[in-house]
Amino acid sequence: MAKIRVGVVGCGAIGSELCKAIDSELSSGMELKLLIDKHPENIERLCKNLRNKPDRTKSDSTKLDKIFAEVDLIIECASQAAVREFVIPALKKGKDVMILSVGALLCEEGLFEELESISKEKRCKVYIPSGAVAGIDGLKSGAVGGIHSVELTTRKPPSGFEGNEYVKGKGIDLSSIEKEKTLFIGSAKEAVKHFPENVNVAASLSLAGIGSEATRVKIVADPFAVENVHEIKVRGEFGKLFVRVENVPSIANPKTSYLAALSAIATLKSISYPIRVGT
Repeated sequence: MAKIRVGVVGCGAIGSELCKAIDSELSSGMELKLLIDKHPENIERLCKNLRNKPDRTKSDSTKLDKIFAEVDLIIECASQAAVREFVIPALKKGKDVMILSVGALLCEEGLFEELESISKEKRCKVYIPSGAVAGIDGLKSGAVGGIHSVELTTRKPPSGFEGNEYVKGKGIDLSSIEKEKTLFIGSAKEAVKHFPENVNVAASLSLAGIGSEATRVKIVADPFAVENVHEIKVRGEFGKLFVRVENVPSIANPKTSYLAALSAIATLKSISYPIRVGT
């Protein structure tokens, strides 16, 4: 069986982990054909750690039709803006896609519906990994019978929110936090808008459950936190679900969790493996 030809958009912390996985444990079923990053130095740094260099590299979004013709699957792990810039053209070309900046589907009005429409027309797949949380299977199953409420509490060290514009606008000095401080309470839609680097999990939960307006999110900066912690509470006709995940932060990017990269790798494995376990 022919290998799945993969293109990766974004060669940061998560993108690099995915590329290394494709280059090693996934190499029997996949091959890395294309790297796209607006910073060529990121591509150069990554390629030094790959045994099999991709055939193509690119630093902009020009002439995508031609270059996408050479791949089967495009993985976006760059930014919310990259979903519009790269994922939509890939779908229009009839390519399967994986989206990691899933918050874009909540922030841009109509984007989710557009993705759905194009993928149906072109008969291609849109994969959204579970990310840095567990319990998505249970939430999806519960939604079939009816969900009453979904609550997410995210707790991270203050350093995990450095550079966040919402925090700056509130005049919060992260370096002066001596006990846990609530930075935000609101809907998942608002949370993803204000904390795009931190709570992509809120978007995944919204899509799997009761939507971005009804899903409630609380974000806490905790100076005593060692891990990035996500707690999910769900109530529905099935009963109650509670999940707590204590994530090790990514070494390369403490704003995200190592599990987020592992989740994407697991999704890639499920794509290339004939037997699927879980909902």
